[in-house]
Amino acid sequence: MTRTMPITPSRSAIKRAMSVALLLAVSGAMAQSSSIASRPAADAPDESQHVTGSPTFSHLRLAGSTFHPVSTPGNFVYTSAGCIRPTVASRIVHHKLLLPDGAVVKYVRLYFRNTSTPDAPTAFFATYDMLGGYSQVPWVSGSNTGGYSSVVSDEMNHLVDAFAEPINISVNLGLATDGSVEFCGVRVAYFAPQPPWTGFADGFE
Repeated sequence: MTRTMPITPSRSAIKRAMSVALLLAVSGAMAQSSSIASRPAADAPDESQHVTGSPTFSHLRLAGSTFHPVSTPGNFVYTSAGCIRPTVASRIVHHKLLLPDGAVVKYVRLYFRNTSTPDAPTAFFATYDMLGGYSQVPWVSGSNTGGYSSVVSDEMNHLVDAFAEPINISVNLGLATDGSVEFCGVRVAYFAPQPPWTGFADGFE
């Protein structure tokens, strides 16, 4: 009877096998670390707004000096640092809001200066259906704070469809014309639309 002797791998073969196993383990750990690091973190418009989830907030800032009057003459003057003030009561200025289709608007923050009066600018998020109809989504109004300040709107969750309804930010500059109240701008917080899924990066379907 012929006895088959077990084949013992050489030291070099064992070393090669161990090297391959170590390389695979390190690669897997690096891939997992990269995947975790690439996840977007929630970014609320302010620390006081407890917004959670993904994707990450984007922001669009519009200085008060970039707004245009609804009627001519505009009856407002530039003061400084991007701020404007009315010279006639209840003047309205507006700015076209250009956001990507599919974006979701969450908040509008109003920036202003108020030193002596309870009257302050009021911002409106307005959409138009091009057939004579319009809608003013939740607005935000300033207050008497004794200087520069800002205030944020309620959560909106407005889905942007620029083809169906263009958007304006309209601002009533208020009643004060003595320079005690200034409008300095707005900041729009929104979720940008997610890019479409195009399959696996390595070509597998």
